[in-house]
Amino acid sequence: MITPGRHRPLAQSQWDESAVRAAIDDIVADAIAHFDPDTFWPAHPSDDGVGDGAPSFYKGAAGVIWALDYLHRIGAAHVAEDFRPVLPRLIERTVIDHAANSPADYEKHGSLLRGDMGAALLAMRLAPTVDLADLVYRRAEANNELPIRELMWGMPGSMVAAVHMAEMTGEERWRRLFEVQAARLLSELEDTPQGPLWTQDLYGAKDRFLGPVHGFAGNVIPLLLGWDWLTAAQQADVAEFVPKALEANAWHYDIGTTWGPRSKREKRLFICQHCHGAPGMVTTFADAPFATPELDALLRDGGRFAWAAGPLSKGSNLCHGTGGNGYAFLKLYRRTQDQVWLDRARQFAMTAIVQYQGAKLVAGRGRYSLWTGDVGLAIYLWDCITGEPRFPTIDVF
Repeated sequence: MITPGRHRPLAQSQWDESAVRAAIDDIVADAIAHFDPDTFWPAHPSDDGVGDGAPSFYKGAAGVIWALDYLHRIGAAHVAEDFRPVLPRLIERTVIDHAANSPADYEKHGSLLRGDMGAALLAMRLAPTVDLADLVYRRAEANNELPIRELMWGMPGSMVAAVHMAEMTGEERWRRLFEVQAARLLSELEDTPQGPLWTQDLYGAKDRFLGPVHGFAGNVIPLLLGWDWLTAAQQADVAEFVPKALEANAWHYDIGTTWGPRSKREKRLFICQHCHGAPGMVTTFADAPFATPELDALLRDGGRFAWAAGPLSKGSNLCHGTGGNGYAFLKLYRRTQDQVWLDRARQFAMTAIVQYQGAKLVAGRGRYSLWTGDVGLAIYLWDCITGEPRFPTIDVF
């Protein structure tokens, strides 16, 4: 039930906070050293054909700039860079990149992770203006009439943006927009043979995914993030259908529980990473403001599966690497207050540092993206120090 070759043994290093802080400092210093105000950052050999200067929030400059600012803002990094002068260029290039590299008609969507909505959110954090706020609103509001899609491309991402924009601006319009989109999202939940799920209209086909980037969990994320904006009836609805969907799609084994693809296009692959499988499901639903003994047992079993699978051999990053999987343990620690989960998160952190250092040695430099690169790992490492998990882009912006 665990795909051979996808995982590697834990490093034998014991938890060492000074080594973790040194790794964070190294990641930050390397990223700042390789920044160019015109071309941003060079691509990495592992970036699947992405060229130099990628601007997006998911795997480009917007995400790196946000992470470097965030790490300095929270006191995790002492070195700072003023990125405000490059923000207009960044937003312009994000628009061009989104139009050129998105599937057909996706440029119409307010995309949190791939479009200029995410870049404008970054700019709102660094140099807020009314025009930027209006840009985010236009992109988010456009999703009212478009297919829901999922967190990366569609309406659930704009609902996340609305929550963070409300925090940044205090404007009531963000709550009103969220309420409209939440009502539509909940109205399109389907009663399927696999329990209550959404059908994603994604990449030219209609499928049912489960994970926190492209599937069920990703659609629930904004409902949990904006929980206080839901009506009492909506809260009760979410608290009822989430456990049903998790149990209906759970694969139970002696080593724990995981969740696999329910898509027509994906075979029953045992992928155990943030975007598919147990880690991302646990990371998402351990934040649920409701509990039952059965739900909590299911989440702990998901954590057991992620631990049994071990660190990912693919790298140290968030989306499909050791750091992303480790967030499941941090979230379980916060939910249960059981020290074993913090210890496991920290063991994954020490392994991720070894992976980061090895990859940097081979490439001669770091990997510059938030979800697939080193700065996301730096945030995970800091959260392992504090024991307070804040998954980038979702929990904090």
